Amino acid sequence: MDLREWSWPAGKLAALRLGRRLAMRVPASQPHRWSFVHIVPSGAPADEAAIRDGAARSDAGRSFLITHWEYEADRLEGYDQDLGGVRLRRAVAADESELLTVLREWQLPPDGFDYSWDTVDPG
Repeated sequence: MDLREWSWPAGKLAALRLGRRLAMRVPASQPHRWSFVHIVPSGAPADEAAIRDGAARSDAGRSFLITHWEYEADRLEGYDQDLGGVRLRRAVAADESELLTVLREWQLPPDGFDYSWDTVDPG
């Protein structure tokens, strides 16, 4: 793969540093299921303080939780609390470099991720 596929678009990297989660829809194991990979940046007390002040805090030293979930597609619409979710994989990355390592191992180029609120991801 081209090395450009393994670097973050500037806006997405900024979002991760600001503590925003990203998601990517990936192929599911069965046609009636939807599958997503989530990247959740770590939070800190300083983040909570910034939020109370109406701001966001950039932190290039965040760690990340990466999870791969699969859901029953017909439960994603509406208000069903039981989405039939199953966690397939989980990884923790201590920093941005380790995050890229996990994504390479999982064969998920960073430019395929989007802001969670721009996806149908229920996570």
